[in-house]
Amino acid sequence: MSDTPHTPDDSSPTDSPAIDPSNDSAPAESNETPEHVTQDCAKAPLNKKWSIKLFLITFFVIGFGAYGLYDATIAYPNRGQRFADWAKMQYLEAAKAASSEEFGYFERNTSIADPVATLEELSDPTRRQQNLNDAQNQSSSSRLRSTARNARYDWLKGLKTIGELKPENTIIEFPNDELTELKTRWSSTSSIPKPLKGYDIPSQWAIMVVCWVIGFWMLVNIIKVVRQKYSWEADSMTLTVPGPIAITPAHLEEVDKRKWDKFIVFLKLNNTHPSHGGKEIKVDTYQHALVEDWILAMEVRAFGSQEDGE
Repeated sequence: MSDTPHTPDDSSPTDSPAIDPSNDSAPAESNETPEHVTQDCAKAPLNKKWSIKLFLITFFVIGFGAYGLYDATIAYPNRGQRFADWAKMQYLEAAKAASSEEFGYFERNTSIADPVATLEELSDPTRRQQNLNDAQNQSSSSRLRSTARNARYDWLKGLKTIGELKPENTIIEFPNDELTELKTRWSSTSSIPKPLKGYDIPSQWAIMVVCWVIGFWMLVNIIKVVRQKYSWEADSMTLTVPGPIAITPAHLEEVDKRKWDKFIVFLKLNNTHPSHGGKEIKVDTYQHALVEDWILAMEVRAFGSQEDGE
């Protein structure tokens, strides 16, 4: 029999500590046998502290996953759409300004029939750098057109981020009317929408999946614990653990408390047990109330109190 203190928070051994049926914490010291040890119990109740803690953690994890779903399907796409609308206005303004370099540029070049190919062309590192350099060069003959191409790149990239890089979103039949409408819409706000990163929406989907997988696993574990049955027959001090496996004090070879600080106890059975002789049964005394006191009472019956052995 182990000499480990009989509760994780109490270093002084006692014969039979009384605990609240909720098993909220390590049982208080008492020289009296707890009432629930002297009474039969068909099924030990869940520990209230364990139940509340697991419920809150599970609720938080699943809720955080739901928040990720909201961001992935509503919040981030809406923000991305706002940026794309704002970038479109910037593009049309830049294209209109570029008409001073090339007559008719605004009317001829604003509509994009193949946005995927156009974005790929604008994304070419050499072309992209050239456009950036020309846009900054005051003496460049294509400064305004390069500025328009850079604005076009930002707009198309914004559409791609939210999965809207489609011809129906980039063909502009009446650019002047479109620009006027966008200016009217954005005239009432001074804030510039923040563009999305390419990983923003995928990361929210990943958060949702990870959180819901963990939450589902926790729910399954909770259901598993709820279905576990620990019962007690007071006269014979028979503890029945999930299996079901009936254990009496006469079956105990050792009550191993090597993980007592985690409310885990290992019941090593001797060869007299009809089905599990020589085996070790792990019992988590934190999940179910009463079980801890039942095991301690069995230990005293089998081996005597620690004081008796001194």
